[in-house]
Amino acid sequence: MKFKALSLLIFSVAILAVSCFKDLDTVPLDKDEITSANVYDDPAAYKRVLAKLYAGLALSGQQGPAGQPDIAGIDEGFSTYLRQYWKAQELPTDEAVIAWNDGTIQDFHQQDWDANNEFVTAMYNRIFYQISLCNEFLRETTDEKLSSRGVDGALKAEIATFRAEARFLRALSYWHALDLFRKPPKVSENDAVGSFFPQQYGTEELFNFIESELKAIEPELKEARTNEYGRADKAAAWTLLAKLYLNSEVYVDRARYSDCTEYCQKVINAGYSLESDYSHLFMADNDQASGVIFPVLFDGLYSKTWGGMTFVVHAAVGGSMSPADFGIDGGWGGTRTTSALVAKFPATGGSTVVNPNEGNTANYPKIYVPGGYQGWNPAEAAQLTSKNSDNNYEGYVWFPDDQKEFKFTLGPNWDNNFGDDGANGTLEQNGANLSIPSGGFYKINVNLNDNTYTLLKTEWGLIGSATPDGWNSDQNMTYDAAEGAWTITLNLLGSQEVKFRANDDWGLNYGDDGADAILEQNGANIAIPANGLYKINLYLDKADYTYSISRPAFDRRAMFYTTGQSLAISDISQFTSGYAITKFKNVTSTGQPGKDLTFVDTDFPMFRIEDVYLMYAEAVLRGGAGDQAQALDLVNDIRNRAYNGSGGDITANELTLDFILDERARELYWECHRRTDLVRFGKFSATDYLWPWKGGVPEGVSRPQHFDIFPIPASDLGANPNLEQNDPNY
Repeated sequence: MKFKALSLLIFSVAILAVSCFKDLDTVPLDKDEITSANVYDDPAAYKRVLAKLYAGLALSGQQGPAGQPDIAGIDEGFSTYLRQYWKAQELPTDEAVIAWNDGTIQDFHQQDWDANNEFVTAMYNRIFYQISLCNEFLRETTDEKLSSRGVDGALKAEIATFRAEARFLRALSYWHALDLFRKPPKVSENDAVGSFFPQQYGTEELFNFIESELKAIEPELKEARTNEYGRADKAAAWTLLAKLYLNSEVYVDRARYSDCTEYCQKVINAGYSLESDYSHLFMADNDQASGVIFPVLFDGLYSKTWGGMTFVVHAAVGGSMSPADFGIDGGWGGTRTTSALVAKFPATGGSTVVNPNEGNTANYPKIYVPGGYQGWNPAEAAQLTSKNSDNNYEGYVWFPDDQKEFKFTLGPNWDNNFGDDGANGTLEQNGANLSIPSGGFYKINVNLNDNTYTLLKTEWGLIGSATPDGWNSDQNMTYDAAEGAWTITLNLLGSQEVKFRANDDWGLNYGDDGADAILEQNGANIAIPANGLYKINLYLDKADYTYSISRPAFDRRAMFYTTGQSLAISDISQFTSGYAITKFKNVTSTGQPGKDLTFVDTDFPMFRIEDVYLMYAEAVLRGGAGDQAQALDLVNDIRNRAYNGSGGDITANELTLDFILDERARELYWECHRRTDLVRFGKFSATDYLWPWKGGVPEGVSRPQHFDIFPIPASDLGANPNLEQNDPNY
């Protein structure tokens, strides 16, 4: 059964937090509430307290959504672990902006935070509150204490697994502290509560502690994919080790890429499969989705919070978006993305780029072309039209090789019909059948002012700067009789142009003067929006010649809402400035809303198998032991799902570190990876990689390198004389 953090009806437990700083003081409990002196009288309490540890990643207090906060001095909705972690990992990057102006939140975009930033402080406090919870659980579950309470052998064995999970959760928070702050204070279960000033961890010391903890608990954790959903197992520990090793060159200036591939391979060998539909990973029933290694759990009825996934889902909805489509009762109009993320996808929106335009077919005078190709029925025959109503008619007809004869009629009947008795291009009423020398696609012109006609057999092609041979030669199209269109599927270059051309010659070509999908002879070039595989159809069987452009293979991970939204962000405070993201929803995979329209059911996939695939590929590219062919296969497995087939597959030459960084953005955006990734690739600070509003200016500006990490909050520096700032520039 799903291990929902508060579905176990967690009661208040007085777990004393180690206070390195005054802001981490916990709110005193009422005298009638359960305390650590009697909480463990009930054998079932051990699992309930364990649930409290997991809930520490999602919730902010002892009752939901607010009222009894874990940490005093900050709004409960603002202060949840996941909400703060999401802001710290996403808002300073190219993946997200936020419209609000709460306190110093805009410092994230501007990359000008300091030690007094309340959001940085809230993240720091939440990390160490979570570590304190884990420490207290470990103090209360030693063999000595369990024996003193008469705990039997079976429960002791189960508690040993609980302790391993608590140590995993502590290691996870210490990894967040290492990644975000580098040199935090050191507190363990062996330290007396509140009676000392914690010493400061060195970066190397903290790295080694996390590594040793994760390796030590591996035998005690349940095998991969055998624990209750939402609880850590060996695969969660392996994934965290892989992350530690992937970033070790940043943390401790030592390459550990072979260690990264080793632990990635352990996870890969554990049998995780990719969820067949990418969108299902981010819905209200994503507890049923494949490939999630370690989620943070949420439930709209039992774990109500204004932070966590309630924040992630609600804040992303605004403008003309329908809250009901996201299973919520209203949007908060906050978070969007920048054009830098949008540009990493070959195109945005759905599969159709240009729809055919039916034009004014019904309004043009017409004549009919009955023949053997369609059973000599004028009422169902192809038509020629006179767009200028001047008795000059034009159109295209496809003739099979074995049906080469036809006539013209003035109406959908035989009352007034014309043929050519002399086969000399002149029409006579009731004349002989007309004939073509060979089957094919013919342009037919008829002038009823002088009763003449012309026939031109055509083969069509696509030409232009977007095509593989540019303007040098045509890319041949194929006639699809069932579709009634000339068609071609090929890779085209974005921000380039094409036209349609007959018979490899400029004598007959079509472009689009009005960008309205109506073609004109010698018309304007047609723009291709972005690199990608396109299917283009040319429809010349209609009165107004038209065309369509679609993407048979496109990246379905591009979940952008664009209606009423501008791509460029001219004003961060306006939700409609910047594309919205539709990735996370409080709607199930079957289309049903979550149990509550305010507080969402959607879990947050902190670790999932696709991240492991990409870590393996990156570590191999960086020189780690492993199989390059396997790395390519793993990346293409991800892209096969994204493109619903092999249309997005890459070659070995295309698998580069730059590609991996962009692919991580495409696959994992808004999942709290981006800041860490950009720092690892040297593209976060002191770099020429810019994005809109980086550094607080519309075009973006490089920022000093000390912004790769966040400062230790001034409040903790003032409270603990053993601490020094982690970078002298703060």
